[in-house]
Amino acid sequence: MIGKILKSGSFGSKVDYVTREKHDKRIFTPDTWKILGSDGLLGTKRRQIIASFESQSMLNHRISNPAGHITLSFAAEDRPKLSDKKMLQIAKDYIKMMGLDKTQWLIVRHYETDKPHCHIVFNMVGNNGKRMECGRNRYKNKRVCEALTRKYGLALPKQENPDLEKLHGIERAKAEIRIAATEALKTARDWNGFARELAKKNISIIPKYRRGTTEMQGVSFQLGDYKVKGSDVGEQFKFRNLDSLFNSQSANRTQSRKTATSNAGTTKPKASAISDEAVRAVKATAASALDLAADIGNGVGQFIGSLFQPGPGTPDENESLEAWKLTHPKKKKRNTPKL
Repeated sequence: MIGKILKSGSFGSKVDYVTREKHDKRIFTPDTWKILGSDGLLGTKRRQIIASFESQSMLNHRISNPAGHITLSFAAEDRPKLSDKKMLQIAKDYIKMMGLDKTQWLIVRHYETDKPHCHIVFNMVGNNGKRMECGRNRYKNKRVCEALTRKYGLALPKQENPDLEKLHGIERAKAEIRIAATEALKTARDWNGFARELAKKNISIIPKYRRGTTEMQGVSFQLGDYKVKGSDVGEQFKFRNLDSLFNSQSANRTQSRKTATSNAGTTKPKASAISDEAVRAVKATAASALDLAADIGNGVGQFIGSLFQPGPGTPDENESLEAWKLTHPKKKKRNTPKL
């Protein structure tokens, strides 16, 4: 849902537009529009509506353009859920949240386009004769639309780029800056990156400093001979909103680096755990090897020991021993008399 605050005009021109009074009747037939609701008006006929608005506007002659006009546009996919009753409810919520419930208003729905929308014509002169300042508050309008979009589960229609060929002067410069700045924000991560992207489109950033200090408090954009304040380009291009965005991105990057460092630190114990497992495996293998070596050692010892244990010789060994005895008879011991 998007709310668009349109330029002021006469009540006659506004009412004639929303009720298709001055349009081709062959195209804009009575079934292409419908009055959904009103408040503070004397009737629903064209003359009654205009007379009601003009009568109250005379309570404050200082307001030269008392006819207010706002459109509420919805996405095409929201059409099935937007009955006349539901659209009237949303429009009345919008009027109340904008603070326009203390003045006259008229809600008219148009059906001739794919995107559902309605028009709100209201009196800038309130029921008490005071100016309805909230009727021109674009920032409040955006916040109210966002709140109602969430409340009713609506889709946010995509805002299409304007036809630059139909714009001239400051309005064209403003549109070109808005398009370029929107694209720049898709890749820029800080003020320097934002400025570099805009410079590619011959757009420069002009800072505004607090008087007598170097504290930056505002921003404007320069394109050719035209200088446009950030707030005029769009709400998101105000200095405080841009600065908040870049600070938030910087904080997220810092947090990401801290998280990465923390994760890197926590991987060491994991590696140590793997190493511990490896150590335990090596110890277990070494113990098995020692047991095996002990078994082998015992076997070898027994084998070697057996080689040196006395026992019956082989037949060849016995024959050699007998032959040696025959050729080497024992010498008789001489008996030496004892003295």
